Amino acid sequence: MSPRPSPPAKRAFKRTPPNPKPEYEFLGPPGAVGMFIALPLITYGLYFNCREGFGCPPAFWDSKDGFWPSISANPTAYPVDLFNFFLSTWDMAAFQVYSAFILFLFVCYFVVPGPVVEGAVVGGVGGSPLTKDRSKYTLKYKVNSLRTLMLIAAIIIATLVTKGVKPFLFLHTHFIGLITASLVWTFSVAIFVYIWSFLPDSNGQEKILAIGGNTGNMIYDFVLGRELNPRFSASPDSTFDIKYFIELRPGLIGWILLNFGFACQQYSELGRITNSMAAVLLFETFYVVDSFWNEAAVLTTMDITTDGFGFMLANGLLTWLPMNYSLQARYLAAYPVDMSILHCFIVLGVQCIGYHIFRSANGQKDTFRRYGAEAPQNKGLKYMETASGSKLLISGWWGTARHINYFGDWLMALAWSLPCGLATPIPYFYPIYFAVLLIHRELRDEEKCRKKYGKDWDKYCEIVRWRIIPYIY
Repeated sequence: MSPRPSPPAKRAFKRTPPNPKPEYEFLGPPGAVGMFIALPLITYGLYFNCREGFGCPPAFWDSKDGFWPSISANPTAYPVDLFNFFLSTWDMAAFQVYSAFILFLFVCYFVVPGPVVEGAVVGGVGGSPLTKDRSKYTLKYKVNSLRTLMLIAAIIIATLVTKGVKPFLFLHTHFIGLITASLVWTFSVAIFVYIWSFLPDSNGQEKILAIGGNTGNMIYDFVLGRELNPRFSASPDSTFDIKYFIELRPGLIGWILLNFGFACQQYSELGRITNSMAAVLLFETFYVVDSFWNEAAVLTTMDITTDGFGFMLANGLLTWLPMNYSLQARYLAAYPVDMSILHCFIVLGVQCIGYHIFRSANGQKDTFRRYGAEAPQNKGLKYMETASGSKLLISGWWGTARHINYFGDWLMALAWSLPCGLATPIPYFYPIYFAVLLIHRELRDEEKCRKKYGKDWDKYCEIVRWRIIPYIY
């Protein structure tokens, strides 16, 4: 009787050592600690500084009460003990609803049909050889977020017809609990992917880490993220990517659902929806639908191709986006505004101009990348060739500014706040924050391009002088 053959020996698992000279971003470890603490507190602060029954600061500075007068006018409304504060905001019903929402989206990802597309070439360090090159590879993704949103819309319509707006008032009355629930999920996901990044994949090999995600500083790596594409399988045919799943679905869909809940609250109080609330719902819903319609475009963004997935992205997508971007609708639910005809035209004009710049600029860049300069739709566009073989547009939208799409994106953000009027700066938090975010993103992209193109980038910058806003910045 022949002896049983020995199983093939597995490759020894060796972990990639930390980068010897890490290049920190976001001010390094101190900045990571700051984000870890400040981001949740800002989200809570926006709630406590603008809520029904407690007022909303009429100005940044008041001659009597000083900075943000609503705080000094009622200091007992702002807890100091963070642990007791967290306990006071805990809401089991809100946690169950938020968790059911995430689980529903997870199931929809697999159940709702959608095409599978190949993403852009991404690169990291270490990891399984998903392609011939260990550090450059492509992954597959399932595109079905728009169909998921359509399913949710059908459920909402059926609920409205059978039960009215009452079930959706939960989102307004339990909002503070939903913030806490989202943060529990944020920390849980961030801790999971951090630990997961140290474990070998199904082939017994180390995970592919983001470049700059392996500094050896635990706090920094936890916040910025270690693994580039956290997945449950190393197979290139698998489609469920944790970062990609969270990138679009919970934040953007949650944002629209919260907006709708606040609109229902206004309707229950006033018996109608103001034109300002209708404008906010229309513009922001259109933005989300447009993002889902062009879902595959997210696969070329820095979030997917470059950044690791850690606390920063988890918080931004699970908590920051839905809870803070819905601020305008929440404000209008408590402080209704009826816009004049002139006010309506201003808001509509800013929105349309912003969308035209944003979508046409991105469309021009996308068709140039797909079809090249010889395609009929790209006729007349000028470009310069770089030593790396890439072609950079120097005419059309991209001849006016190097990141002209950011300007259009920001104008739309401003249009979402303008319906709230000028009684308080609080609803303008998003365009203010977004301006800072876009400038920082532009600086990061500039640094990346300068490393990639070298002297060719300097030449390009001489031709296209402006960064975001022509003749201004």
